[in-house]
Amino acid sequence: MVAGVSGAEVEEAVVAHRTYAWRVGDHTDTSGNEAHKLRTRLVGGLRTSGVLRSESVETAMLAVPRHRFIPEAPLRTAYADDVYVTKRNSDGDAVSSASQPSIVAEMLEQLDVHPGHRVLEIGAGTGYNAALLDALVGPEGSVTTVDIDADAVARARGALDDVGCERVQAVQGDGELGWPGGAPYDRVIATVGTWDLPPAWWDQLADGGRLVAPLSIRGCEHSVAFDYDGGVMRSRSIVSCGFMPMRGLGSHEGRTVELASGRILTFHVDEEVEAAGAENALDGRGSTVWTSVRLKVNEDASQLSLWLACAFPGYGRMSAPFGDHGLQRLLMRWANPAVVEGCDFAYVVCRKVPGGNEIGVRGHGPDGAALAARVAAQANLWDRECRDGVSLQIAAYRDGGPPEDAAGVRFTVPKRHTRLAIRVAPVSGAAG
Repeated sequence: MVAGVSGAEVEEAVVAHRTYAWRVGDHTDTSGNEAHKLRTRLVGGLRTSGVLRSESVETAMLAVPRHRFIPEAPLRTAYADDVYVTKRNSDGDAVSSASQPSIVAEMLEQLDVHPGHRVLEIGAGTGYNAALLDALVGPEGSVTTVDIDADAVARARGALDDVGCERVQAVQGDGELGWPGGAPYDRVIATVGTWDLPPAWWDQLADGGRLVAPLSIRGCEHSVAFDYDGGVMRSRSIVSCGFMPMRGLGSHEGRTVELASGRILTFHVDEEVEAAGAENALDGRGSTVWTSVRLKVNEDASQLSLWLACAFPGYGRMSAPFGDHGLQRLLMRWANPAVVEGCDFAYVVCRKVPGGNEIGVRGHGPDGAALAARVAAQANLWDRECRDGVSLQIAAYRDGGPPEDAAGVRFTVPKRHTRLAIRVAPVSGAAG
């Protein structure tokens, strides 16, 4: 059972989900048996991996037919644990997609939706996530999904109606402004990458409510579950993720720098990071500093990446999508921690050791070895201070936030509307 949820609430949720499954099940599709098998296999895999932890989210994912929201995709593609792009712009860049089921499940677990809740979703996408939310809130709750793209809203509306989710309100609007007509909301979830927490989200979230958003700190993106209490947002859980950036008023441009001539190696940074020194940084010789940090196989490295993002203003994400990354293995293929300072560049690497991976930092440039040593020192500091029952926690404040010398604050990160204060604190009892 999920912490903080009573047995009666779980039973009520299960009954609501069974009703929902009956509502959509009679007209799932012409190849319903195959779709059901693939959906059951996907959900089973998510449960085995530990992503699915609550009966309510698992039941919703079993009930909602994902393939009905991406009908152009083959069934096996629809039920693969992978993102599916549904729309690209004139440059070929993806602007809308069906998110990877594992991160969908993870964020729903973070959100902790109960029957009867009023939920606002920023980013309609295909409508699949709104359908899952509809299953979770039940007939006494409500779901509003907002998207800036008229095509996405129309597509989501059609798919939601097709599977019997007429209750969901799908509206076109700028996600930065939320949707005041349905406020206050018990839960707010953003399914687009955001650089800040806009004022409207604070204003429209009920006191005691929860916000889950993919928040970017110097290009390091994490899905953060914030509990809102007394005018402060305090993180309850932090999960590494990657989403398409928010458009409209809340957009915040980043840049991509090529790291090596003729190889697909890039460095992604926020616009305020001076990254010119990273261009072709890997063409020259480099050196590696090994740390005392050991990570178990498949251990989440999001806390390490968040620590480094807070510690270094020149932090960014290094990507090597086809595995071409030089002499050492990257810790993360798509969002590997890296730092640029002037003409020097350093990035996190790893090598296999018994039971997991040893973390190192490889430096390039005139003083690349010194930069690598400083990044390695921060990784060692994280290892000493932020493991074994403690973790980084984020508090978000409006109107300037806490004083710079606030007790226990390790890092402060200013944003457009908010100030983030990052502390080392004991891990809360529940991941949700």
